[in-house]
Amino acid sequence: MSSSPTCPFCKIAAAYPPISPSTPTPTSTSTSTSTSSSPPENAPVSSDSDSHAFLILSTRHVLAFLDTMPLTRGHILVVPRDHYEKLGEVGVHVSREVSLLTYPDGQDRRNSDPSWNWNWNVVQNNGVGAAQVVPHVHFHIVPRPPLGAASTPAKLSYVMFGRGQREDLDDCEGEGLARELRAQLARELQRLKYEEGVDLEVDSFSQERNRFRGKI
Repeated sequence: MSSSPTCPFCKIAAAYPPISPSTPTPTSTSTSTSTSSSPPENAPVSSDSDSHAFLILSTRHVLAFLDTMPLTRGHILVVPRDHYEKLGEVGVHVSREVSLLTYPDGQDRRNSDPSWNWNWNVVQNNGVGAAQVVPHVHFHIVPRPPLGAASTPAKLSYVMFGRGQREDLDDCEGEGLARELRAQLARELQRLKYEEGVDLEVDSFSQERNRFRGKI
């Protein structure tokens, strides 16, 4: 596994080992020797504050967590666990798993609320010249509520390009929102498993190797 000691996303990846995607409330595997009660929900293995994240998903190859300076409520980052600086370095298998997570849990929401009409931006800045700040491939998933009839051209412009006012994510709100999104994602992944045959519980690399081995 490739990583960079100075990369904040690599620190998060190291702090949060893979867990079952269908687990709505992950628990820490912290090696801390503290005698206090159980660690806070979703606490990282490392005690380094730089590695803390409001985790939504952690598989063998991909992580998803809340952006700490969100454009909108529910702004998520999806990143490969291994360190790749640009999109062209990411292999097919990891790219396939990332692509499954680059949309919000729309199916679950539509089932419970037929009037649901949110939209979203999927933004990936590839390289310094394209405004990439963290040199680790990542996708921004930015939910957008309905604009309404009063929307102005200026508002439509910043929505189109994924811009907007950003504020620090409150810790209490982050914990609650991450918990809510984990539960929604767990339901969506169950739907993908049973309706589309996609199972993130199983290593996609192993699945592909076994499939080709059977044809040789």
